[in-house]
Amino acid sequence: MTLDAQTLFLSMWVNVTLMSCALAVGVHWRQKTSRTGIHAWSAALLCQSAGWALLMLAFRGWPRGLSTLGAAALVASVGCMYVAVQSYLRRPVRPAWVVVPPLAVAVVHWLVFSHFGARIAVVNGVLGVQMGWLAWALLRPGAAASSWRWRWLAGAGLAASAPLVFGRMAIALWAPERYPAFDSPHWLNALGLLVNNACLTIGTLAFLLAHRDEAEQALRRLATVDGLTGVLNRRTLLERAEEQVALARRHCQPLAVLMLDLDHFKEINDTRGHPAGDRALELFADALRLTLRQPDLVGRYGGEEFCVVLPMSGLDAVRGIDARLRERLQHEVGPLLGFRLGFSAGATQLQPDDDGLGAVIARADRALYAAKSAGRGRLVLEGTQAAGDAGPADRAVLPPTPTIDP
Repeated sequence: MTLDAQTLFLSMWVNVTLMSCALAVGVHWRQKTSRTGIHAWSAALLCQSAGWALLMLAFRGWPRGLSTLGAAALVASVGCMYVAVQSYLRRPVRPAWVVVPPLAVAVVHWLVFSHFGARIAVVNGVLGVQMGWLAWALLRPGAAASSWRWRWLAGAGLAASAPLVFGRMAIALWAPERYPAFDSPHWLNALGLLVNNACLTIGTLAFLLAHRDEAEQALRRLATVDGLTGVLNRRTLLERAEEQVALARRHCQPLAVLMLDLDHFKEINDTRGHPAGDRALELFADALRLTLRQPDLVGRYGGEEFCVVLPMSGLDAVRGIDARLRERLQHEVGPLLGFRLGFSAGATQLQPDDDGLGAVIARADRALYAAKSAGRGRLVLEGTQAAGDAGPADRAVLPPTPTIDP
């Protein structure tokens, strides 16, 4: 069986058109949120479909401008692939890499239109560079920001297509008599069209895998993280904290628990509105995360209440965290909110006779209640007495427990 170039062109156009339609129906219309990566790949397929259609029409005798637009569309399709790759690798997109190549190809293609070899060389040279760079971006060791499966599928397809594209450019420049027309029967032209068609299908599969991986990560995040503040939700916090308690007991290490509650939070909602209250929670959680160490756990325990678990730490570490957090709220968060944000805090330490995390949290919660009863804006450690006149609000107050000699 002989596969002529025109049949391969038509087959490729049908293939990419059907795949882009299938993505539109199967992915875009079934989701309410935007997914930049899969949208960019769908745009790449649409550009491919438009490019091949315009080139086939120009070959049939339509105005030569269609050929120029078709060449620019093919180059633009690889630019859209670049956006998809950067999106799933979580890297910034440089707009110039998307806009400049198709514009430059369109201008040069129009200027050298009378020279078929130059046209082929320009378009295939740019396509080859784009494909080679994308293959390197996907396959290089530092690209392991996500699952290797989709990266290797997409990268292998691009790596297979790029040499054949460069091969067409070489023939057009150095052996133009062997590639005199768009539908030349040269074996390299036919092989390139076959491989390109197959690689577009493989690429669609690769980016569907990337899309699925992204969706799974989003679901895992929703299951473990509080949607407003970005810290752990209560269930996940308690699960991970139990693990830390078990490790502390096994290795005879200290562990502290700190409970924090925003002061007068209902008043913030009532007087400034719930958006201001949500903003206060977000900024407080951000400040708390920045104040803690890498191993520390922080989660939203209730409405405006947060719980911090400090592995390998005692009450001295709690004092330092409390002081730094109050300073950060005063100098960084307050100016952003437009009002002062304070909190009350209670803390305790894991004891040998504790029967689990619940006992530790209960004692820290009692200390927090003592801090609020004593006038708020202070830290109370288990076993201390929080006096109402011990200090001004928004400062840690740690009076010693009074003792009476017999």
